Amino acid sequence: MTKLQYPAIIETDKKFTALADLGKRLNSLDKAQIMTSFVDLVPAEFLPLLAEKWSVTGYDGWLLAESEDAKRKLIKRAVELHRHKGTPWAMREIIRQLGFGEVEIIEGLSGYRRDGTIRRDGKFYHGQPEKWAHYRIILSQPITNEQASFLRKTLQVFAPARCVLESLDYQSVALRRNGKFKRNGQFARGTA
Repeated sequence: MTKLQYPAIIETDKKFTALADLGKRLNSLDKAQIMTSFVDLVPAEFLPLLAEKWSVTGYDGWLLAESEDAKRKLIKRAVELHRHKGTPWAMREIIRQLGFGEVEIIEGLSGYRRDGTIRRDGKFYHGQPEKWAHYRIILSQPITNEQASFLRKTLQVFAPARCVLESLDYQSVALRRNGKFKRNGQFARGTA
C-alpha cells in the first residue's frame, strides 16, 4: 500500500494516523460480520437466522411476532429485552414489541386491607396470602385464544421466576356483538 499524505494534525498522533489508514482497508473487510447489526437491510429469509443469533426464537417472542416488521423490531430490541429479563419493564416491552399495545400490570393480588385502596371487583383476592406472587395483565385490545396461549408462555420467559400469571384481561375492550366476529371459539369473553 502507498503511504497517504495526511494533514499535520493527523500525522502528530499515531491513533489518528491508524484511523485514517483504516479508511483505505474498509472495502477489503468482511462485511458479513457487521451486517447482522443492520436488521432493516437483511432480506426476510435471513430473519430466522438473526433471531437465533440474538436468542429470540420460540417463546422468547418469535412465535408471536406475526409480521415481518414485528420480527425486525423484536430482533432490534433483543439485547435490551434480555438485559432486563425478570422485570415488569421487560414484560411490558415484549408485549409492546409484539404489537399488543400498552398494558397495565397488577402485581401482588393479595394482602390488601379493606381501607379503600383497592376496589372489590374480582381482580384482587381477600384472605388468600399465598397469592402474593400472582399478577394480572390488563390488555388494551382483544386477543385470540391462540395468541393468549403463546403470550402466556412468552411471559413465563420474561417475568420474574417467582411470579404466576393469573389472567390476561381485556374485559374493558371486549368484543362487541356487531357481526364482525363470529362465535367460533377463537376469542374468550374478555379474559384469557
